Amino acid sequence: MIMTQPAAPASDPIADLSKSPLPTAKTLKMRQSLPFQFTRFLSFNSRIMRMVIKGHH
Repeated sequence: MIMTQPAAPASDPIADLSKSPLPTAKTLKMRQSLPFQFTRFLSFNSRIMRMVIKGHH
């Protein structure tokens, strides 16, 4: 037997994001900066690799 959940009414929003903060001009510029993104990429990957290496010892 397949059990399904009742559908939510169409008028109820799933998430109200109308009051969420908007990014500043500086934040948007940093998000579009390739050198900054590449630095973040290397940093994230090095943290992941440290976790993987620690897990294998």
